Amino acid sequence: MNLKHLFCPNFDCPARGRTGAGNLGIHSQQEKRCCYTVCGKTFDVSKGTLFYRLRTDPKIVMCVIVLLAYGCPPQAIVKAFGLDERTVKTWWRRAGVHCQALHGHLIGQSQLDLEQVQADERGFCT
Repeated sequence: MNLKHLFCPNFDCPARGRTGAGNLGIHSQQEKRCCYTVCGKTFDVSKGTLFYRLRTDPKIVMCVIVLLAYGCPPQAIVKAFGLDERTVKTWWRRAGVHCQALHGHLIGQSQLDLEQVQADERGFCT
């Protein structure tokens, strides 16, 4: 596990959001859990990501999402990977929600003076 870019997700932790400070330790290599030495809390390394609490290999999930993004029909993905169609749709929805939240955090709250914005970026399209 690479702890370099991880930080404590505990909102009450005084060192929340600090990365690379050496305050993280590995709590369980097998379960992919870390512990933060400042607050003593443990957390899953996938907390706050699309993959949190998924039991499928993240590589398969990303492959499915990429195929969907390029227009591959969900029925073809279901057949090729042996997945349930509801699972594929759930992953697609989770990816969309996660990307929308990240976009809102990085772009939506910035003070950038955008000269051109596509209509779907402003929420006109659904």
